[in-house]
Amino acid sequence: MKKYLCILSVLAVLLLTPSCEKPGPNPNPDDNDTTLVVTKEYTPIKIKHKEWDSRKRATISYQMLMYSFADKNGDGWGDIQGLTDKLDYINSLGVSAIWISPIHPAMTYHGYDVLDFTALNEKYGTMDDFRNLVQAAHERGIKIYLDFVLNHVGKDHPWFKTAYSSTENPYRDFFIFSEDPKKDIAEGKIPMIATQGADGYDAGQWFSISSTESAKYLFRLNWSNPSAPTITVTPSSTVDPDNPDASALNAKYLYWGDPANCKKFYDKGNGIYELNVDFSSPWGFLIRTASGDDWTLGTKYGATGSTTSITFGVPFKLGTSTTDNGAVLDVQMPGSIKYHSHFWTSWFADLNYGAAATAETSPAFKAMTDAAKGWIDAGVDGFRLDAVKHIYHNEFSGENPQFLKKFYDEMNTYFHQTHTEDIYMVGEVFSEAEVVAPYYNGLPAFFEFSFWWRVKEAITSGKGNTLVSRLLDYQQKYRNVKEGFISAPKLSNHDEDRAGSDLGKSPAMEKLAGAMLLTTVGSPYIYYGEELGYFGTKSGGDEYVRSPMYWGDSYTTSYTTKIDTELPGTIKTVASQMSDTTSVYETYRLFAEARNTYPALAYGVMEAHPKLNATNGPAAISAWYRTYEGEKMLVIHNMSASSITVNIDDPLKAAVVSQGSTLIRSTTAGVYQLWVGGYSSIVFELHK
Repeated sequence: MKKYLCILSVLAVLLLTPSCEKPGPNPNPDDNDTTLVVTKEYTPIKIKHKEWDSRKRATISYQMLMYSFADKNGDGWGDIQGLTDKLDYINSLGVSAIWISPIHPAMTYHGYDVLDFTALNEKYGTMDDFRNLVQAAHERGIKIYLDFVLNHVGKDHPWFKTAYSSTENPYRDFFIFSEDPKKDIAEGKIPMIATQGADGYDAGQWFSISSTESAKYLFRLNWSNPSAPTITVTPSSTVDPDNPDASALNAKYLYWGDPANCKKFYDKGNGIYELNVDFSSPWGFLIRTASGDDWTLGTKYGATGSTTSITFGVPFKLGTSTTDNGAVLDVQMPGSIKYHSHFWTSWFADLNYGAAATAETSPAFKAMTDAAKGWIDAGVDGFRLDAVKHIYHNEFSGENPQFLKKFYDEMNTYFHQTHTEDIYMVGEVFSEAEVVAPYYNGLPAFFEFSFWWRVKEAITSGKGNTLVSRLLDYQQKYRNVKEGFISAPKLSNHDEDRAGSDLGKSPAMEKLAGAMLLTTVGSPYIYYGEELGYFGTKSGGDEYVRSPMYWGDSYTTSYTTKIDTELPGTIKTVASQMSDTTSVYETYRLFAEARNTYPALAYGVMEAHPKLNATNGPAAISAWYRTYEGEKMLVIHNMSASSITVNIDDPLKAAVVSQGSTLIRSTTAGVYQLWVGGYSSIVFELHK
């Protein structure tokens, strides 16, 4: 009691000082009367909001990764039937759409190195399973958005394998090939990179590949000077059997092929080694002095100079490195060619759409739109387009928006054959708002990375009074390009450190961030697990930010062991959090319900508060209005760990949702004194 009296006495004298103790949680709505009751003494604010009519106004989307979300068949990997069974959970968050990570056959677990854009990864289920998912989601008012990768394919995609097998095949033009990319780019011969001139060349984005056509060759290794060994390759008519000599002493090995072969040379004496093989390798070959899986430094020999390709019958100088195996490059056979991969990895091969002005006429464009149309036929309502600023090399030119508009228009026209509304399409431009804004010339919606970066800065610094002006500035940048823009604010996603880690694993901060996401403008995205307080960083691998969903039942996946060691013991399961009124989940659920209930929170424009701002408000407070067709809401968030008191003269009608701790009292007529606990939030409905 003494501590509580201390709060009241301090607040009465110093309006902006931290309190001695945080008040308890706010009570839940207890009747249908939503009128805010305020007395001259501080009292907890009672939350009394309108009953939700079940109409999903909030346009909240939920991002999930198929492999980590819900495992129905017990193989450790998430699957479509598992997701279908968990739709009611997603629906409990008032979600109106699910963004599903790539579900095509792919080279790796994450699915972004696609092998067939028209097919479903068998690990996830069947097309019947997928259609059942779509139907079940639609029955709950949930749309399905499919992740779609327009920039590249996996290097093992049949299109690419066919393309590099010869110069005369229908898929050769699907990709960007060059024997001398630096020269070709400088001369403007590669349309997708042409607008940057010579500056468009990045050696790290070009990878050599050889024809896979099988042929017999003699590899003659001259090791007479171990510091400068050479390899000479000539056509042959024979193939040597495996060397029966198992000794590793002074052994030399030829390494090539996919899958890889590693065969021991025959020692001919005087430092000469020979081996006849039936050779086929898309990447070339290497020489090794050890045959195990452990590539010890100094045992890998290949190209270390400016030239990586051999000439038949001419000795090629080999090199090694005792400090960096990556400095030793694959040796290429004659006729090898380089292909482009913007993401600096040989695992991706970039698609070639030609000049942006005529992209729709390219074979790759037609193939990709045909594949996307197949998924529309399967029932999807839209697409999330991956890494769209990297489709054309120059992310700052108008090429990517021009291409995206062509793709969107083609898809929208097809979508209208079976739908009255426009197709939904959101693009990823992993950049600040000023870079994103011009891309609205191409698509209706884009993720707003700047929102999360500014919110994170505000919460971790305890200063939020400039946040609104910055968010409004971003919106104006988008509006200058497209009047009907759709911003898609978010916290973290599958390519970033988890929001929980960025916020110090603090449930209070995580609740605040969630409340801010669900009270801002736009169409917000929740990354699965965020609503449970998940944390994890990419430092040990991307899997650490893509952890299994802890259901508390047999559906929890086990696709990876790369999980933050603290996560299982810290994060309560879905089942536990759904029954806990103090959980992070409950905060997300309540704010999502409020957003769905009040049109102003769902559709309303944002306006800075005239008094709680950078000019005359407490530094920790971020406040704004949301207004729609006569309905007006006041949103207040405290970015600091300390409680803050503020005077407001807004015509308060009802407190509709809050998180943390809040108190209120009246002072003079029409003026309220609001006590906002550390990292707390409150939303009021105002009188008209």
